[in-house]
Amino acid sequence: MNALKSQVVADAVEEIIKQAENRLPVDVIKALVGARDTETDKTATSQLDAILENISIADDRSIPMCQDTGILVFFVEIGRDARIGFDLDGAIYQGVKQATNSVPLRPNAVEPLTRLNSGDNTGDGLPDINYSFKDGKAITITVAPKGAGSENMSAFRMLKPSQVGSVKDFVVETVQNAGGMPCPPIIVGVGIGGSFDKSARLAKRSLLRNLGDMDEYELDILQAINSLGIGPMGLGGRTTALAVHVEKAHCHTASLPVSVNIQCWANRHASVTLDAGYDLTHLSEQYKTRHHPIEQHITKHHLTEQHKTRHHPAEQHITKHHLIEQHKTRHHPIEQHKTKHHLTEQHKTRHHLAEKHMTGQDVPHHLTTPLTRDDIMELQAGDIVYLSGTIYTARDEAHLRILELTNEGKPLPFDLEGAALYHCGPLMQKDKGGWRTVAAGPTTSARMTDMTPQVLDNYNVRAIIGKGGMKNIAPVLEERCVYLAYTGGCAALAVDMIKDVRDVHWLDLGMPEAVWVLEVENFGPLVVGVDAKGRDLYEEVLGLALK
Repeated sequence: MNALKSQVVADAVEEIIKQAENRLPVDVIKALVGARDTETDKTATSQLDAILENISIADDRSIPMCQDTGILVFFVEIGRDARIGFDLDGAIYQGVKQATNSVPLRPNAVEPLTRLNSGDNTGDGLPDINYSFKDGKAITITVAPKGAGSENMSAFRMLKPSQVGSVKDFVVETVQNAGGMPCPPIIVGVGIGGSFDKSARLAKRSLLRNLGDMDEYELDILQAINSLGIGPMGLGGRTTALAVHVEKAHCHTASLPVSVNIQCWANRHASVTLDAGYDLTHLSEQYKTRHHPIEQHITKHHLTEQHKTRHHPAEQHITKHHLIEQHKTRHHPIEQHKTKHHLTEQHKTRHHLAEKHMTGQDVPHHLTTPLTRDDIMELQAGDIVYLSGTIYTARDEAHLRILELTNEGKPLPFDLEGAALYHCGPLMQKDKGGWRTVAAGPTTSARMTDMTPQVLDNYNVRAIIGKGGMKNIAPVLEERCVYLAYTGGCAALAVDMIKDVRDVHWLDLGMPEAVWVLEVENFGPLVVGVDAKGRDLYEEVLGLALK
């Protein structure tokens, strides 16, 4: 009998990373479909429509559903009788490196102080590997990619033992403070007890549970969260969270640690079980029989009989090559997204149908960059916009460099007159000497809030595209710029609207932080989240939540 080999583990890790990045677990899809079916708010409906279509595109094309492929968190259960004659950490690291190239993954791992990017998603302490033990000789490896947009909204509080009744309030407060930034509808993981660090690990591990598995305590917190009305992407609606999962551990008599780990709608995770008693030479066969292949949950042409009888009717679920029957007219068969370099009639139809669900003016605005002041002054909060022309990606480091060069009196290598800045760290891949866009959804705009006033004071940027809004930004934008919201996490959906990567600047900052010059056609639908007249939809939604 051959022993399990390091390369087999590395290949298995590569495979589950690919599955996690490209395909959501069925319980998550069911929860999103359920949210869509019960939603009454038109803007919220359109956001959920986009999410469901994005899921289908990513699955069909085997591309990451979100450009933030996250940091890789692993949960490894080792059989007490397993024989491991190699460096298991090293094998997992190798699998991450392989996946960075093959999936591909956006290089996200940076040294915390210098911010230098390792380029392969590994580094000191990354990937994050958590070990536990079980009976038998098998090894089960679960990967859970964790993006920063949701992770950054997580919170910890050391409550007093007498404050047990305040746990619910703390969880709801955390979600309320997060607003639209973590790409709701979210999943809320809560760890209660243990120690400072134990509670956080409990909260994160709870995100692996089936979303339909909630007790009365968890359902009570979920109801309180959804009563806030924050809704999908923070623009209002019935569903702010899909689930609340609480994990507990005994703690010191004098303390009550509580951690809240927020996960975006893309609750990505996948597992593989390897027998440590033999050499697995056919990973695909092992994977097909032991895990969660698409055939078991989202079949190519129909759901299995098992799902037809145990769950909602087949037409209420997404199939591999088309969206659920109920949404066929609202979403579009994946075949309609096959063409990358031109806008198909099907996309035009999709845009038109999405427009029907949005608030604001019934007739969308089709604008071309560079934008004028007159262009943006016509827009009202809630209006729908489609952009064509050139847009520039710009995240934290790009904003810092723009301001650094500006303060030094040096010119920028690109023209921001009438420009649209896209808060986006795209996933790009080299293609015949150039670059192609793999995934390009929005990043959390709040990180750029403090730098935006100085940018607008020096350059006539007319539109900012992002997600989650920017606190107290309305007075800064007034009379000169608008904030356009694009559905968070819908990175695969954006690809067909990006016609060309015209240039890239400051690649020394790393792929996510560089300024990418993108040529787009009918990029949208974009919701006017903050107009140039002082109205901020995000603040209005949060204001209602506070009441």
